[in-house]
Amino acid sequence: MRLGHLGGVTGMVMLAAVASAHAGDESLPGQLQAVVDTYLADRQQVEHISGVALHVDLGHGRPIDVFAGTDGHGNPIDDRTLFQIGSNTKSFTAALVLRLEAEGKLSIDQTVGDWLPQYPDWADVTIRSLLNMTSDIPNYTETVDIAQAMAADLHHQFSWQDLIAAVYDKGLPVPSGWFYSNTNNILAGLIIEAASGLSYRDALRDMLRQLGLHNTFYADGPYPPRVLDRLPVGIYANPACTIYQPTPCTVSAWAPMLGQDVSDENLSWAGPAGAAISNPDDIAAWIHALFGLRVIASRQLQEMTSLVSSNTGQPIPDTTPDDPRGFGLDLGREYQANLGGSYWNYEGESWGFRLIFAYWPQYDLMITAATNSQPPANEDQLGPQVVGGAFQALQNAGLLQPSKD
Repeated sequence: MRLGHLGGVTGMVMLAAVASAHAGDESLPGQLQAVVDTYLADRQQVEHISGVALHVDLGHGRPIDVFAGTDGHGNPIDDRTLFQIGSNTKSFTAALVLRLEAEGKLSIDQTVGDWLPQYPDWADVTIRSLLNMTSDIPNYTETVDIAQAMAADLHHQFSWQDLIAAVYDKGLPVPSGWFYSNTNNILAGLIIEAASGLSYRDALRDMLRQLGLHNTFYADGPYPPRVLDRLPVGIYANPACTIYQPTPCTVSAWAPMLGQDVSDENLSWAGPAGAAISNPDDIAAWIHALFGLRVIASRQLQEMTSLVSSNTGQPIPDTTPDDPRGFGLDLGREYQANLGGSYWNYEGESWGFRLIFAYWPQYDLMITAATNSQPPANEDQLGPQVVGGAFQALQNAGLLQPSKD
């Protein structure tokens, strides 16, 4: 699923990565370096990547950052390297909505009809259901029209109204239960603007400045060279068809983009659903700030972390072995016994980049990782090999003790 999917971190490949890590430097930084080196060596050709960045923070002492490979232009990946973060942008959008709720300017139980009467077909859809993906709204990024427009011109400027129009009153299948739709966040962005009196860009930039996230950026159109020059080459390598193409489908509407470097694309097609650019350190700081109540109040964090099942769309108290994947307000949660039980996670994906975070409050542990391609979904091993490998290295070192908080 393009522009963001929940990043499951399975254990089978993970164990192979950690075994390689133990073959070299036995220090923790050395083991983590071996994790990213092994991933790059194993997956460079298959996933069309040139580099990877990993950030590990156990909440005490200094975080560890390790890098492997280059930006595709001969420069090493390092702490200045930026990545498109895809749907990790959505947690910023949800936070802006919840800040407005705390200010009394809206309620997440209000509806699209309350704020955007120009879309009467969705009048009864609540803001809450936009953010937890239980609305009945189709996904514009899977439409043929949007895919063909993007494939024809990576620099095309879309308006949010263009994106919504691709699915509104078009006779597309109406989803039910839990369905991942980027259209939800475009609508949320419009509601943010209506309730705040600010542009989404200005509201987001104000919040980023308040938090000191100086390596996180958002643009409604082309990014400036000072940002683009810090991105690696980003390769689109996913031949999958859109979900709305007739089946059987043999040629994707995105096929003209295959093999292209999309790092300088116009991200207006993603907007509040996925247009931000950042790095693993800033995303780790963002998630720490979010759960540390430095972004939204306790009541709003409780709303943000209230889960529905990603299987049924029904409310659940937490993820379990029987129902292992849940979704809050633009936050993912997953249960895996070999990864310490339940943890918060999200893999944001754009056309040429992936960034994943995983956060275990029970260990006060944050792991974030990023790389520079979009491969076929079944070839994406960033979570298993890098995030999972880092977790296993920490576990093997005896460093994962339950937090006292």
